[in-house]
Amino acid sequence: MKRYKLLSIIFALVNCNVFAASTEEQINFYIKNVELPRLASSYPNAEIIINLENKSGLNYLPKCEHDITVKNQRLNSKKRTTYAISCDQPVWQSFLPVSQKILVSAVKAITPIRRKQTINESNTVIAKVDLTQVRGQIYSPNQAPYGLIAKRNININTFITKQLTELPIIVKRGQNILISAQSGQINVRMNGIAAEDGTLGQQIKVKNISSGRFVYGKVVSEGEIRVNY
Repeated sequence: MKRYKLLSIIFALVNCNVFAASTEEQINFYIKNVELPRLASSYPNAEIIINLENKSGLNYLPKCEHDITVKNQRLNSKKRTTYAISCDQPVWQSFLPVSQKILVSAVKAITPIRRKQTINESNTVIAKVDLTQVRGQIYSPNQAPYGLIAKRNININTFITKQLTELPIIVKRGQNILISAQSGQINVRMNGIAAEDGTLGQQIKVKNISSGRFVYGKVVSEGEIRVNY
């Protein structure tokens, strides 16, 4: 926020030297020195593109004798917003529609991925996507979904979001499994049988073979659950 205020001050100071510029030039100056840095602070690795729509309407505005004032009416908008443009002498105000693109690198399917199929580098690729066109939280190259499975069928050229993935089952019902329990410095290991499927980090029910009792523990690997006492 401080950076945004500072840029606004810079814009106001420098703008006094460019009042002779056209309205469109002054708006572009505002975009370059205020809007682009503001959006870049929220999306540091993105390519940001801002386009003025209906620019021809600017030609019908009276010439402003001094610098114009530009204000973004929807600061939280990703896709579309409106700039309020005003002049003090002569007094007038106008509104200009603006479109925005926020392009980031993300993981995209290059083949159809079936439900429960593992997502990996062979069925995906890194590509640019406009955040304003995607619903859900996408996977970046630094947080790729490799090793996860598809929650439902994913079509080719679909950018993969967290809503489309889930953890794979690494413990299956009926599987022999190691039960580990720790209390202070004492660590006990017992043999068990999984009573239900489980994913990494999930609490599942397991039968202790020696006692016949059922316990609940967290899946910590493909062959082990951990019980806390």
